[in-house]
Amino acid sequence: MHWQIEEFVFSEKQQNLTSAEHVQQLEPMVVELLAYFCRNNNQIISRDQLIEHVWAGRVITDNAVSKVVTKLRKHLNDDAKKPKFIATFPKKGYKFVASATSFNKLEIAENPISADENTTSSDLKQCEVNKLKSNKKLINRNILISCLLFLFVLITATTWQLSHDEPETFTQVKALTRDSGRESKPQVSPNGQYLAYIEFRDKKMRQWIKDLNSQNSIEVNHGKANNIWVDSASWNSDGSKIVYLVTNTTSCRYFIREFKAMKLGKPTLLHNCTSGSYGKIAYTHDDNKVVFSENEGRNTAFTLFEMNLTTRVKRRLNQPKLFLGGNSQFDLHPNQNKLLISSPDRQIWEGFYALDLDTDELKLLFKQDAFICCGRWSHNGERVVLMGEHPANQLVSFDLTGNDKRIIYTGSEQVSVPERHSNGRDYLFPIVLLNQNVNYFNFESTTSTLTAHSSVDDRLATFAHHNNQLLAYISLSSGTEEVWLTDTEGKHQKKLTSFNDSRHYIDLLWSYNGDNLLGVTLNEIHLISKKAGHAQTLKIPQVEIRGVSWKNDHTVSYSIKSNSRWHVQYYDIETHQVKDELGDWQYIRYSQQKSDIIWQNKGNKLYYGSVPIEIIDGQLLQADLMNGRTFNLKKSQSKWAWTSRINDKYQLMLKNSVDLKATEIAKSDSFHFDISNHGVLFQTQEFLAADIYQTVSSH
Repeated sequence: MHWQIEEFVFSEKQQNLTSAEHVQQLEPMVVELLAYFCRNNNQIISRDQLIEHVWAGRVITDNAVSKVVTKLRKHLNDDAKKPKFIATFPKKGYKFVASATSFNKLEIAENPISADENTTSSDLKQCEVNKLKSNKKLINRNILISCLLFLFVLITATTWQLSHDEPETFTQVKALTRDSGRESKPQVSPNGQYLAYIEFRDKKMRQWIKDLNSQNSIEVNHGKANNIWVDSASWNSDGSKIVYLVTNTTSCRYFIREFKAMKLGKPTLLHNCTSGSYGKIAYTHDDNKVVFSENEGRNTAFTLFEMNLTTRVKRRLNQPKLFLGGNSQFDLHPNQNKLLISSPDRQIWEGFYALDLDTDELKLLFKQDAFICCGRWSHNGERVVLMGEHPANQLVSFDLTGNDKRIIYTGSEQVSVPERHSNGRDYLFPIVLLNQNVNYFNFESTTSTLTAHSSVDDRLATFAHHNNQLLAYISLSSGTEEVWLTDTEGKHQKKLTSFNDSRHYIDLLWSYNGDNLLGVTLNEIHLISKKAGHAQTLKIPQVEIRGVSWKNDHTVSYSIKSNSRWHVQYYDIETHQVKDELGDWQYIRYSQQKSDIIWQNKGNKLYYGSVPIEIIDGQLLQADLMNGRTFNLKKSQSKWAWTSRINDKYQLMLKNSVDLKATEIAKSDSFHFDISNHGVLFQTQEFLAADIYQTVSSH
């Protein structure tokens, strides 16, 4: 939708605001707020209404609403005291007082003939020839009508074809849950009446079943202890049973329960899985068989199994080779006895495989080099549906060769893994609201301040070595992931890059001279110029990469896996030459100060310094050193810092000397942090919420 707002043109899809002077990229929540104002202009809208309709009823503070309103006013150059756009009514709310008129940007201009993407070049050439034959300045009226009639017929035929070749494009969605926690993994019963889903709240995962007619809910309960989590449910063919996972810190179990009219029978134990294995389970088309994933414990890859419920005999399925998390994601075909398996390969490309459960034949459909996850069969089983590339505000589909990409749904917020609705048309998926901020902890004042805090995701902040007051970070405030610069007080923010693509970084590091940054993805390292903001990909094979650091201003150090062992390599950014580290090291974290270098050998022993000195400190040795593929221990002069995960939070730990006891200086919502002589950068969440939504088909 496009809107004319006084001197501005607002595009919801492009998420921008255009005036005669410039084009402004808007944050997703600003887009949602402005769109709601446009649809309800000249009405007093309360904060409660905004929270209900713009923030989808999620639990947020009044300050969060005010912050986004302030951002919108800034984009519109509006004065709160003399408003031309947004007027404040104390204790009542806001009124959008500017005129807002919707329009179709594809309206026909006065000279060219508009055509959609399905129009052939020969069709347009014929129209152009007819136009040239005319000696008039304007197109002959009859020819124009003929061309428009042709386009109308063509568009009508194309629309008819698409409507009979699922999936269709959805323009409307509706919320199925409004719980206070984070909801995910929706499964609608075969009769369409009941919704099973997961809610994560108060450090506990709960399984709920909701009657979509009465809106009543029951919990699939296995005790009130906080350490018992219920997860991953699946309905049998007639909705009379569910199978699901129950876990805690010491056990992993799959159960079956009968279900009828919002009443659950007693749980029957199906299988004891390995402790620490948090897999997925689903019925096949044969109610006597289930498929489930299981690993050998924490940080090991998942394997797929099928089990006969009568004999309780399980068999390992034929499946892709195990890399990273392995084969935890699968989907049963809507009418055939086959699985769609989503599995990463050695290059960390996501592969989509079809497995025939009757013949055990495994077939690769296609692969994608993208930060994506979790393919699902379309309703007719002839396409693959999944969430779009980062930041994933779309649902997309591909044919079974990975071609003919179609956008099913587009929104301004992040969507997560989709599931088919049992009505044979619609899809369900969580919509996620995530707002992370960057914090700076000052060693001298022992206080924390916000340095980057847009209404969306700000993360991976890193100090510039040549200037400890300067930092770089990743933000989604322009709609896509970009590198931004600011200072420790957050007063001078500047967007460095203009990637405008779907890249996703897991680490960010300054060179020592401040000329370049490294952006690390799952399988690539990008060299980003501080001067130009451009990025180039280092010429190394696409594999899982860990522990990236700068050895010096022209040499990058990183670790890759070979023969089941991690080892260090060096890349020269000037010559593009790659060399192996000859020592017995699996990870090295280099530093400009030689005494701050940290080493870990292949026997998992820790060392530090230019000439490695073994670390025997018990607290440091207990740290989880490789967290999120980045080295989770950093040193700056006498100070050592790392993060330890407790429940769903990270403790940022600091030792002022290797001989002293560590203390917690902050609680973080991410493993990522950076340290300088003056302080530490870390991340916190202002809010994280997710609700289940359903597309609304036009059928």
